[in-house]
Amino acid sequence: MSSTRLEKKEYPAVGESVYQTTLQNGLKLYLIPKDDFNETYAMISTKFGSVDTYFTIGPSKDKKEYPAGIAHFLEHKLFEDKDGKDYLQHFVRLGSESNAFTSFTQTSYLFSTTSNVSENLRLLLEMIQTLHLSEGSLEKERLIIQQEIEMYQDNPDYQLFFRALANLYPNTPLSQDIAGSVPSLSKIEKSSLQENFDLFYQPSNMNLVVVGKFDLDDIVKVFKGFESVTSSNSLPNISPVILHPVIQNETSRMEVASPKLAIGIRGRNLVPSPFQYRYKIIIKLLFAMMFGWTSTRFQSLYEVGKIDNSLTLEVEVESSFHFVMLTMDTIEPVSISHQFRTAIKNFEKDPDVTQEHLDTIKSEMFGDFLHGLNSLEYIATQFNPLKSGENLFDLPKILQSISLQDVVKIGREFVNSCDMTDFIIFPK
Repeated sequence: MSSTRLEKKEYPAVGESVYQTTLQNGLKLYLIPKDDFNETYAMISTKFGSVDTYFTIGPSKDKKEYPAGIAHFLEHKLFEDKDGKDYLQHFVRLGSESNAFTSFTQTSYLFSTTSNVSENLRLLLEMIQTLHLSEGSLEKERLIIQQEIEMYQDNPDYQLFFRALANLYPNTPLSQDIAGSVPSLSKIEKSSLQENFDLFYQPSNMNLVVVGKFDLDDIVKVFKGFESVTSSNSLPNISPVILHPVIQNETSRMEVASPKLAIGIRGRNLVPSPFQYRYKIIIKLLFAMMFGWTSTRFQSLYEVGKIDNSLTLEVEVESSFHFVMLTMDTIEPVSISHQFRTAIKNFEKDPDVTQEHLDTIKSEMFGDFLHGLNSLEYIATQFNPLKSGENLFDLPKILQSISLQDVVKIGREFVNSCDMTDFIIFPK
């Protein structure tokens, strides 16, 4: 059986080994033993996130459209067992902690434990195999998620990021909250939840990462029974994110001590899946050189109090969209936005885009990577085998191979065709 034939892949640069296989039903399995840890962390993910609300099915390409927030709603409902009880309680009884999260392109379920690894793994697999729905529990969950949405409405940093993102991708699923909205929640029905579960929660659309202290043979035995869970022949064909004209500027007022600024930069070219991880690293290196704490720009603005340590950089690279988001607190948001956007457009002339500075940023990124390897959660969430091509353990090799010319070339492709927006929150 395929589940008993594990392929061992070595990553000598980081001293890690990954045992991987694809089960007969299509589930991709990645086992990363780390005997120097006492803990084990497991995460199963499906390629189904907040942007996957428009798609076609089968050879006839039947069109389907569902309300925003349905992937997140399903995430909540999968924790209900056949008796209406919470799976979290079952994990607690096995001495583990469990959680889940929904992102733009995936939903993941996880546990961490220091004992009963096989039992916890069986429970995790049981949880994602069957959806239990009742009208009463549906309405209860709707209210819980509504409260979650309302809580984020009062969070300035959350609003800053997602409202800037909505302006980058207006009239698309990316303009909606990952949890949806109160109106979209009201449209999510029992039948639509079941339909999406049947379509996306198939073994062939999922992968499982187990990292930490465990016995390989014991883990393999867990999956012998799971191989009988089959996948249908066809998965949904997700519609690409359409690039409508951006909303270039917007402001709002909230209860904040200082103005907040978000600058969003949207790429227009499609990035092939095998190249996405490397592309993301290159874009991160470029923007860190221009705006990171080691840049001349950051240091000079920080010294005069125009920005502080709140400046963050986020890069997302997916098959149908990619963007960069800079967020910060600043007393001069309009001026800083103009300065940063001008710098982005003229990055090839930036005095901080040099070989010496690139080496500094690469060393810093490598240091953060080594520190991250001390966390099983970091490894499981960042390893990300949902994408083909290079992965987390390839980072040292990737950093070593990236030249300044590579950064300038990719940066030119990204910046020359990009669209930009800014969103400012002023104090009330």
